[in-house]
Amino acid sequence: MPKSVRVLVLNNYPLDEVWDEVKRGDKPDHHLYGINHLADMGYDVRVVDGTAARRVATLARWLHRLRNPVPLGALARQSAAWQALREGDVIYAPCGEELTSLAYLRALGLLNTPLLALQHHALNQGRLAGLREPWIRLMVRGLDACPALSTRAMQQINQRCPQGRPKSVVLPWGPDAHYYPRAQGPGQGMLAAGRTGRDFVTFALGATQAGVAAHIIGLPGPWLAARSRFSAQVQIRTPEAGRVFGYPEMMGAHLAARAIAIPLDDSQVSLAGLTSLVDAMAIGRPVIMTRNPFIDLDIEAQGIGRWVAPGDVDGWAVALRWFDQNPDAAQAMGARARALVDGPDWNSLAFARRIETLLAGLSRAA
Repeated sequence: MPKSVRVLVLNNYPLDEVWDEVKRGDKPDHHLYGINHLADMGYDVRVVDGTAARRVATLARWLHRLRNPVPLGALARQSAAWQALREGDVIYAPCGEELTSLAYLRALGLLNTPLLALQHHALNQGRLAGLREPWIRLMVRGLDACPALSTRAMQQINQRCPQGRPKSVVLPWGPDAHYYPRAQGPGQGMLAAGRTGRDFVTFALGATQAGVAAHIIGLPGPWLAARSRFSAQVQIRTPEAGRVFGYPEMMGAHLAARAIAIPLDDSQVSLAGLTSLVDAMAIGRPVIMTRNPFIDLDIEAQGIGRWVAPGDVDGWAVALRWFDQNPDAAQAMGARARALVDGPDWNSLAFARRIETLLAGLSRAA
C-alpha cells in the first residue's frame, strides 16, 4: 500500500488542538486515537473542521430542540467532510457517531469513500431505542469497518451485521507509554478523580468507614450535598469555574497516592473510567474500580487492582483498607500495571498499528 493515503478525520472534540497539546507535552498522545502515529507512518492525516458550516450547525441545533429520533451525528463536521471528499481516500472517526449521516449515504450507494468508525459505548440505548433501531442498522450497513473499544460494543455491532460478515473487532486502547512519570515508592492515601459517571459519594463513604485518607478531584455537582457525611480524612478539590486541571497537575496527585480509585455509577452502556484506568496503569499505580461490563481488562486477573460492585460502600471500605494496610503488595500491583503498558498490547502505539491495519485494508479495497 502506498504511504500517501489521505485520511480525513472527524472527532467530537478538536483533535488539531489536542495534537498541539501533545506536541507541547501538555497531554499524552492516546487522546489522538492514533492519528499522530499514522502521520509518522506516512499517512496524510487531515483533521476536518466543521466550524465554517454554520448553516448546517444551526439546522443540527434546531433538530436537537425538536428531539428528532433519527441519529444524525455531527452534521457540521460531516458536511465539511462531504465538501472535502476529493481530499481524502478514507474517512476515520475516533468517535464513531460522528459518521452517522455519511454512513447512511454510503449504505444507499451515494458515497464511495470508505468509512472507519470507532465505537466506544452501547450502540443503541435509552428512550426511543425502538424508533432508532432501523437507522442504527442502516448506519452499520454503511460503515466499512467499525472497531470497538470493548467486547460488548463489538458484539452489539456484529449482531447487526449479516451473518458471517462481521465489521467489528476489539482494539485495546492503551496509554502513551512515553508521557508519564513513573511512581516511586508505595505512596499514601487514595485518589479518586474524573468526570464522567463518577460515584464520589460511595467512594467517600467507603473511605470514611475504612478510616483511610482519601482525596477527591472532581467537578462540582449534587454529590457535594453529601459532604457532611464524609470524614475529615476525605479531602475534596474542585476546579474554579472555567478552569480544568491539566495533565501535569493531575499527575502529581497520582504519583502521591497509594492507589487510584475509579468509583462509577451503575452503568451498563459506557466506557466510563477507561481513561482513569490507563492513566493509573501508565504511572504504575494499582486501581480500585467499580465493575463495568464495558471494561475488558480484568484488573483482578491481571493482578493490578480490585473490583467493587456498584454502590457497595462496604466493598469500598474493605478494598481501601486493604490497600492502606498492604503498601508493598500495592506497589507490586502498580509495577505489574506499568509492565502491561510496556508490553505489546496496552499502549497508544499498539492501538495506532491496529488502526493502520484496518485503514490499509480499506484503502486497498477502495
